Amino acid sequence: MGASWASLIPIWVSIYLLLLRSKPPPSREEVITPNEERVVLLGSSSGVGRDLAHAYAKRGAKICLVARRADVLDKVKQECLEQGAKSEDILVVAADITQTDDLLRVREAVEKAWSGFDTLHILAGLPSTSLLLDLAGVSLNKPEQNSGSGSGSGSGSSLPSGAPLRFSNKSPTEDEQLGPSRDGLQRVADEARALSEVNYVGTVLALACFLPLLASTSRSPAVHHLSSVAATVPAPHRVIYAATKAAGLAAVESCRVECEGCGVRFFSFCPGTIDNEFRLKTASAQTGGRDETKMDIKHAWEGLLLQPETVCQTILHHLSLFPQPVPLIPYPPFSWIPSLRLPPKHLVHAPWQYRLAMIVRDTPLGWMYIEPGARKKYGLIGRP
Repeated sequence: MGASWASLIPIWVSIYLLLLRSKPPPSREEVITPNEERVVLLGSSSGVGRDLAHAYAKRGAKICLVARRADVLDKVKQECLEQGAKSEDILVVAADITQTDDLLRVREAVEKAWSGFDTLHILAGLPSTSLLLDLAGVSLNKPEQNSGSGSGSGSGSSLPSGAPLRFSNKSPTEDEQLGPSRDGLQRVADEARALSEVNYVGTVLALACFLPLLASTSRSPAVHHLSSVAATVPAPHRVIYAATKAAGLAAVESCRVECEGCGVRFFSFCPGTIDNEFRLKTASAQTGGRDETKMDIKHAWEGLLLQPETVCQTILHHLSLFPQPVPLIPYPPFSWIPSLRLPPKHLVHAPWQYRLAMIVRDTPLGWMYIEPGARKKYGLIGRP
């Protein structure tokens, strides 16, 4: 008899734990149903912003489309209507997120139409895919490849450091100075300032402009910032882009820490290369970018190319999570301990391999595998 009761102990323990288990919190979509969500999309004329507009249209949400190109926004609105959205549920505001007056117009339009909003997406961004020194008009090659360049690099001779690669000017100057010309340096300055205005300054202005209204008018306010793997994992052909995206990401993360207790959920998403038109752009045009997927570059990381649908699904999934901390161990007494509660992730990488790359980049694995792999991925084949 005793043995039979003993055999039932695991069953009774399981039932006991099941009864004591903390009730899962409601998802954000139970607090704000998808068809009543009020969404502001800063940068919705193309790319992920446009895809999210379509996704929200299918859900029946109220959508504010914001970008600089009014004609393109009208097309996106029409696409949203075709996805099932109602015309009265879509606001279109042509605005530049780097301009304070434009952002204030967006905020006023949202407050007037909806008396507030629930979700802010900061999506606007500019790319830069040039090598820093290439942009400045300087090459980095083996000495024999620089031979005859006419630059002041001492072509063909060895460097004092013994390094295998040498800088040389692409267009020799009259005084054969070593380094970029004034025009070359100005190109770097122009591109850096253009990207900083959108990727960093625009992000900071958006946070300052919209957070008070968002926090004051939503039952479950949330901010999503579309960052990039480039903000956390160094890569070639991304010097200016990576720096400005890192600045924007740091601003959002610091703001998250500053605004703890205001009720707003902050979520930053760092995707790798997305299979859309963003990588085809430049800092000043919609075309002319460097598309590595169309170049003769072969590397195992090509399989990490993200589909736009996956990106949208990932963003919407993380925004749907309950925004408050939940018990790490959902059983008493552990579930009663505040320090054992965790909020949803505030920083997500995709694919997951890039999260691993961020963690190991400052270890020997970073130098032995991550950095050489990045050089191969972006076509710097043959360099050490």
